[in-house]
Amino acid sequence: MEYIRVWSEVDLKDIEDHIIIVDDKYGHCPACKKIGIELKDLKKCPSCSRELKYVTSKEAQGGKFDIVMRTKRKLPDLIFVDYSDYERELGKKKAGNLFKV
Repeated sequence: MEYIRVWSEVDLKDIEDHIIIVDDKYGHCPACKKIGIELKDLKKCPSCSRELKYVTSKEAQGGKFDIVMRTKRKLPDLIFVDYSDYERELGKKKAGNLFKV
C-alpha cells in the first residue's frame, strides 16, 4: 500500500470533534486536554470517551513521513489529517467567527 496526499472537501467540525493529536508515542485529546494517551488500537479517549475518527501530528510537518507510518500502524482505523492544513483551516474558522456581528 502506498501513501499519497489527497485533497477533498471535509466537514471541519466533524474533524474537530473527533481528532487526536499525537507525538511519537502518546496522544493528546483536544477536547478534555488529557495528555499521555497510549495509542495502540485507540478508538475513544480514555478520559472523556470522545469517539476518534481522525489523527494528526505536529511532527509530520516538513515531509517527516515516518511519524505518519508509525501512527497508521498503531491506529489503522483513523484517518491521518495533515496538521498544517488542519490548523490553517481551524484558524480561518476562528478568525471568521471573531468578525461576525
